[in-house]
Amino acid sequence: MSNNTNLTRELAIKLIRSQEVLCPKCGKSILVSRYSYKDTNTEYKCPSCGEIYHPCKLI
Repeated sequence: MSNNTNLTRELAIKLIRSQEVLCPKCGKSILVSRYSYKDTNTEYKCPSCGEIYHPCKLI
């Protein structure tokens, strides 16, 4: 599980506002919502490296 070490407060706010953000770890893909059936802006996953981010924990 990710500890959000690469996620900054500014990136977390962009994710919560549903803006496109490149993965801070690999920089290859845009982060996508991890779940389609839950609250869609609580967890994000990078399709390339598989890193999971929780933007709500930083605010």
